[in-house]
Amino acid sequence: MRVHLVLACAFGILSTGPLSASSAPQAALNKTVTLHWAIAGSGKSADGAPVNFNNTVALTIYVSSAGRVFLKKRVTSIRGRASRETSKAPGESGAYPGSVRFEGSKMVGVQTWASGAVQFTATFDPGFSSCSLSVIDAKGAGGKIMRKGPDGQMKVIDSVSTSSPTCSVQTGNAFAH
Repeated sequence: MRVHLVLACAFGILSTGPLSASSAPQAALNKTVTLHWAIAGSGKSADGAPVNFNNTVALTIYVSSAGRVFLKKRVTSIRGRASRETSKAPGESGAYPGSVRFEGSKMVGVQTWASGAVQFTATFDPGFSSCSLSVIDAKGAGGKIMRKGPDGQMKVIDSVSTSSPTCSVQTGNAFAH
């Protein structure tokens, strides 16, 4: 599935609320949701040099029995040259600038960049035992996406596409192992 750039304001996805799932359906409690997708594109590095990238994203989200959301995200270059990991617990001001919320049978997450954002939506079956995933990268108000790559360096992204979204659910806390 290929997703093209869209204006973030069209989706209203630039909110940066806390990681909270107080509205999580009962069936979502004490579950770990694992999301994967690939991202590819081109742009420029901070020094203006052209860059092409091809990365994978692994996002693990645990919804506790109290409805608290714990998150770990790992971005890795396909070539394996670099990877970067961020995590966030409820009430923590971590390196993950984003939010996760439930809208009925959907978990919607947003991560904002220096400019632009990404929104993921996991749609669950009625028992929250399986899910599907969609991912949208969006430009900021200035028409650019600016974000750090797996190497930690800031990039200005001219074009980006996502592919191969997968979603899985397991009972229990994946972080406890």
